[in-house]
Amino acid sequence: MKTRIYVVFFLLLCFLFPNSKVHAEQNLQSTIQQAKPGDVIQLKGKTYKGPITISKPITLVGQKNTVIQSNGKRPTISLKGNSIQLKQLTVQQLSKDPKIPAISAKGNSHLIEGVTVHTKSLGIDLENVHRSKIARVTIKGSGKENGIVVSKSSENIIRDSFISRMLDAIYIENSDHNRFLRNTLVNSRYGFHLMFSKNLTIRENKSEKNYIGAMIMETANSVIEDNSFSYNAQNVNSYGLQLFDTTYTKIANNDFSHNRIGMKLEKSEYNQVFHNTALSNFIGIQFYKAHSNTVTKNTFVGNVNDIQAVASKENDVNKNYWDGAWKLDIRNSGVSMIPYKADPFFLSLTQDVPEYQIFFQSPGMILLQKMLKSPDQLVLSDHAPLMTAQLNESKNTFTSPIGVWIVSIAMITISFSLITLGRKSI
Repeated sequence: MKTRIYVVFFLLLCFLFPNSKVHAEQNLQSTIQQAKPGDVIQLKGKTYKGPITISKPITLVGQKNTVIQSNGKRPTISLKGNSIQLKQLTVQQLSKDPKIPAISAKGNSHLIEGVTVHTKSLGIDLENVHRSKIARVTIKGSGKENGIVVSKSSENIIRDSFISRMLDAIYIENSDHNRFLRNTLVNSRYGFHLMFSKNLTIRENKSEKNYIGAMIMETANSVIEDNSFSYNAQNVNSYGLQLFDTTYTKIANNDFSHNRIGMKLEKSEYNQVFHNTALSNFIGIQFYKAHSNTVTKNTFVGNVNDIQAVASKENDVNKNYWDGAWKLDIRNSGVSMIPYKADPFFLSLTQDVPEYQIFFQSPGMILLQKMLKSPDQLVLSDHAPLMTAQLNESKNTFTSPIGVWIVSIAMITISFSLITLGRKSI
């Protein structure tokens, strides 16, 4: 008799609350609150409704098709405290508010690994985060906000991640001793945007097809090496790498190819620029009010103009390879006896009238530059240009010199055509 009563009671509960089990499974925040420090929560391959907040050292692990989604006024996932881990899941931030991130993190020793973020606003916001790691993360946005923001944070590693269609793929401010390794940053305004941060390492990243590959502002004692800053040429002010008010920073073994300007040093001092390659840029390297920098053993090939300098002095430009230099080495020393000189005439002219850029390398402009030659103290010279290019074999861009010859022949053909047309018109 009692058994029948229990059965009837159970069936009545199921009838009155048919979705109680489903609700319990979908209430992820409740599961998190019940978890103990050190617990691992294995999520199913389905969509969970956010937002959620994690404030204890637990691990959230997803599987294929695990999605956490929200459309409110809070981040989809908020991390607070220490030693929280997110692994192998997708985060969707559907809010139209541009300032609400998909993931917000504060605290120490967090790990975000194998996470995919789809957002209409910020991607991952790190504020006062220390000794944490972001690895193998994919972030795709709408181009209106930043991918990863690092502010007031130190000793973090962001590596092996892919970020596309953001305002700034990675934005760093007031954050020292952080490392950025092997990331791919594409189709954004800036790949890297660094401000007021010191002792940073940017190594083996690809920043391509952006407005600017990397904007480095007010940085000191940092390392930028083994990166590819290429195809950043969407605007007349596009750069592969721009250093502004940067000091004591090493820029080495980078590939600057197919940008409008490969490298620009502006109001920057005491930096070391060596073993880089600038290939097929409009301008290889540009100095503006930059002083006391060392530029050596770099390779400049196939650029429309290898180097320009304005209001810049005491820069040590020595032993670089310039494909446009006259080369004579009777002593077999490996360096040419004929200095390579860069006259700032054209850049000075276009500073006042930018429209004059359309006359670059035209016969009339070349004649004017020879007639109105700049004073020797304003001309930047490499007194010992290298005889042979120091090409980095690891960079696929340089597997063959055929492309450089094609560019050179095309430029010569265009120049002769302009001269011929000019004569006919006379």
